[in-house]
Amino acid sequence: MPLRLLIFIAVVWLLFTVFVTVFAASANKNEVRNLPKWVWILICLAVPIVGGLLYLVLGRPLGGPRSRGGKSRVVAPDDDPAFLRDLSSKLETKDETPKDPEAKDPEEKDSKDQDPGSDPKDKS
Repeated sequence: MPLRLLIFIAVVWLLFTVFVTVFAASANKNEVRNLPKWVWILICLAVPIVGGLLYLVLGRPLGGPRSRGGKSRVVAPDDDPAFLRDLSSKLETKDETPKDPEAKDPEEKDSKDQDPGSDPKDKS
């Protein structure tokens, strides 16, 4: 085999081993399946490619919602349904409130500020 191919295989082997070992080490010990977490780490290091594949198939935690020790995830306001619902109800109540009868129409106010003898359409 050419030397470049051997170097490529060695780099892929090393990267995969490091990735799977770090992945196994960073997993929550209560969520790792089938074997204890430390055993999976040893298998990933002792039998690099096969151990890593076995961990990914049989040992890694399954995805899905999980609790993080009672800490809630921070949600951006535009992704928070409660915030959007509250904002929507505030806007609806703001639109439903009657307008102040003393409030003047902006066009009427502008026409009063002009010279009484001038035409409001003539602005030259």
